[in-house]
Amino acid sequence: MSRQGKPGLVGASAAQDTDDQPVTAADLEPSKLTSIPFEILSTTNKGAPTLAQDYLFKLIIIGNSGVGKSCLMHRVTTNEFSEDHEVTVGVEFGSLLMRMGEAEQQSVFKLQIWDTAGQESFQSITKIFYRGAHAVLLTYSVASLQSFQNLTHWFNEVRTQSDPDAIIILVGNQADRAAEREVSTEQGERFRKDNNIQFFIETSAKTDLNVRETFIMAAKMLYRKHLGKIRKARENLTAKRRGDKLKRENAGKRTGGGGCSC
Repeated sequence: MSRQGKPGLVGASAAQDTDDQPVTAADLEPSKLTSIPFEILSTTNKGAPTLAQDYLFKLIIIGNSGVGKSCLMHRVTTNEFSEDHEVTVGVEFGSLLMRMGEAEQQSVFKLQIWDTAGQESFQSITKIFYRGAHAVLLTYSVASLQSFQNLTHWFNEVRTQSDPDAIIILVGNQADRAAEREVSTEQGERFRKDNNIQFFIETSAKTDLNVRETFIMAAKMLYRKHLGKIRKARENLTAKRRGDKLKRENAGKRTGGGGCSC
């Protein structure tokens, strides 16, 4: 059966339904999510996969300019890396179309990726892109102590501008620059713990270290967190399809049974 492109989760309304079992922080532990089956159906750096999807999640990548936010997005969507990537002006888009879950409960959803500019001059513009974000990649460069020190600013922006239930993943990018490292792995882990961030990982868009894994973990966290709402939306969509099919069958019976009586 073909999927209908009607998103079930858009904007900041993707909180758990009151009659669902609440999802705790323990439920989102990475060790509890590794067994969730998944398949990446398509990727694009233009924000609009050609295949249809049932649900839409918004993920934003934030952090100082120069930490490699755009490179992370381009690596996961195109599997390419460029040393000469131009500075992002405003926002860029990419997306992953994924199938996730067990056979009887599979869902197809789009992870829409928003790469926001990190320059001070664009901060007033990019604030609008925080709104409705379901997940955030809070990004710094392990080779830039300043970008790490500015995490507090970006973290506060997330807390004040985004949905309070947004999933946050701390990303220490440019791990390939080992000789220039200014931020230890332990410092990153300490920041994660001090701010109750769900997950921390070090990446390299240049060498493709942990990039795919980062976005897959974000997708699995979103799937687990919003599973109750996803199931309800799918049930509603299935009921609508059945109703539409019944209407078509009844209409066919009314128009197909008559003949000329003259």
